[in-house]
Amino acid sequence: MGTARWLVPLLALAACGGGNKKTHPKKPDREVEAAPPKVETEADREKKRHAEALEIVEEGSKCLPVKLKEDGAPELQLAAVGTDAILCAVDRDKDRLLGPVGCWKIDLASGNLAYQDPSSTVLPGGNVDVNLDDHCARGYCLPKEAKVAGTGPAHMSWNLDGTKVAVLVGDEVHVFDASSKAHETTFSVRGDKGLTNDPLAVHFVGDTIFVEGADQGPYSAVWAFKAADGSPVGPINALGGKEEKPVSTWHGSFSVLDKTHVGLAEKGMETLTIYEVDTGKRTKLVRKVAKVSCKPDELDAFWHDADKVTDKCKGSVMKASGHLMGATAVMGSKSLLVLLRNDRLGELGVLDAKTLAEKKSIKMPWCDSAKADDGEKAEKKDADAPAKDSKKKSAPKKASDPEEGGQ
Repeated sequence: MGTARWLVPLLALAACGGGNKKTHPKKPDREVEAAPPKVETEADREKKRHAEALEIVEEGSKCLPVKLKEDGAPELQLAAVGTDAILCAVDRDKDRLLGPVGCWKIDLASGNLAYQDPSSTVLPGGNVDVNLDDHCARGYCLPKEAKVAGTGPAHMSWNLDGTKVAVLVGDEVHVFDASSKAHETTFSVRGDKGLTNDPLAVHFVGDTIFVEGADQGPYSAVWAFKAADGSPVGPINALGGKEEKPVSTWHGSFSVLDKTHVGLAEKGMETLTIYEVDTGKRTKLVRKVAKVSCKPDELDAFWHDADKVTDKCKGSVMKASGHLMGATAVMGSKSLLVLLRNDRLGELGVLDAKTLAEKKSIKMPWCDSAKADDGEKAEKKDADAPAKDSKKKSAPKKASDPEEGGQ
């Protein structure tokens, strides 16, 4: 009887689910780990650059966009590729440095342009500025110990047969195999016979690498180095005078003339020093310049700081030489084909290979004028339609190659 008295409450308690019943908290849903960010490849970067380039130069364009006349616009560069004269607009905006944004093959008989894909066009021996991605420039990766911090953009140049690439970063040039992208050698542009100012461009011609250097003021020059081991040849000096001094390319230019010669122009191509790459032999061409409205000391001041001379002096110098300030050339058997600048941007000049006198010019179409010209041609065609059949067609003019300088 006593057992029954305490058994009933115990059973009731058990029936109510009380006591030591264990509870199990609900397990949280399993956390999904975030996928690692996708690593941007050189192919991804090239795709982005190509898309930006098309915003500047429309794909398939047969004319030069007028925006190329604006300050800070991509710079037109000329090169001879085989028997073709090739023109590229190369980006100089340091915030993006897209490289070539538009390229064309030039018909030297008419000045007409045939569009080429800029991403697959290389101007042999020319300089292209690019931004570094970590230690790499367009997929050509520098050694880990290479100094890149604070060096600014890299400068690149392919040799004339496209087998080697030189990459200038800071005070060092790195040479690569173009196809495998394997690093081959590194050398400094400083030291005995090396640069005395800031390196700003590189050019690869034959077995020699040329480095342009400039001061903050009005002085620039070019130094040569052997590509195999970086041994310095020294600056390219001007001919004449009591003491040889480096050719100053301030208001001048550096040109890859052909496979064995480069040219250094001074003072709007008043002179052109031609340097033979294999031997170091130099020749000097002198252009007869029209008389300018400047006193001798004023003219000298112009070539150092044009803002410090009178407008009359400045205007007369620009008329005589402005179109050749920064103009680059390729060499033909009889003439020089020169890409003109300033108020004649978009023109090619055919210059005598001995006197530098201009023999003729070749005008390339600007996109705004091209539409107007097309309209005029269409109207003329309609007007001449009735008489078209009675007229004999003349044979098309044969285009000349850059080896003939447009001749």
